[in-house]
Amino acid sequence: MASTLRYQLVGRRQPGFWLLGLGAGAVLLAGLGAAYYMAAAGHAVTGMSNRIVWGLPHAFAIALILAATGALMVTALGSLLGRAPLRPLGRLGGVTAAALLLGGLAVLVLDLGRPDRLVVAMTHFNPASSFARNIVLYNGFLLIVALYLATRMAPAAYRYERPAAALALAWPLLLAANVGSIFALLPAREAYGGAIMVPLLIAAALAYGTAALALAALGVLRGQGRRAPAPL
Repeated sequence: MASTLRYQLVGRRQPGFWLLGLGAGAVLLAGLGAAYYMAAAGHAVTGMSNRIVWGLPHAFAIALILAATGALMVTALGSLLGRAPLRPLGRLGGVTAAALLLGGLAVLVLDLGRPDRLVVAMTHFNPASSFARNIVLYNGFLLIVALYLATRMAPAAYRYERPAAALALAWPLLLAANVGSIFALLPAREAYGGAIMVPLLIAAALAYGTAALALAALGVLRGQGRRAPAPL
């Protein structure tokens, strides 16, 4: 099934390729600068206080993690259904999902206060905690992305594309639902504390992921000097 697709390298001689790289580098430098500023000035600059326990980094982390789950679910649906134009975006979708998740986790480390506190979260596992279960789901997410990409890149593994896509659809769905359960189990906040938060965050993940995947595809196409097809 995947052998009918043909891929080509992004042209390095095209100006759009370097502009795309410079743009990504500028975003990276801005993020590092913001992280340094927050570490030096304190979390109060992100909107946190004694009454507001989650600031701007946590909002960005949740958005990126949901976008990662949605991007992988949309990508997996393309493989399961065999529908164009999603199937040609399989490789890009997997890489985009992994990048979004790693970006969200990097921001989430800032929300811990000190990066070394991540060791405590990894060595003291509480299976009753939605936050602790997320650590397992995050690692499994990255492993499943690697497995799915292998079925899209290695000719010998083409026949395993659909099973890998089914796993790549179910696991992010579970991750998005678990993130929703964090908000559903917060009765101290009037806007939270309801089971509706689980399907709401799943819907948000699909919306964010579709948008992120579309932007990534458009960026690659523009870098090649090509126009996007009509469905994008």
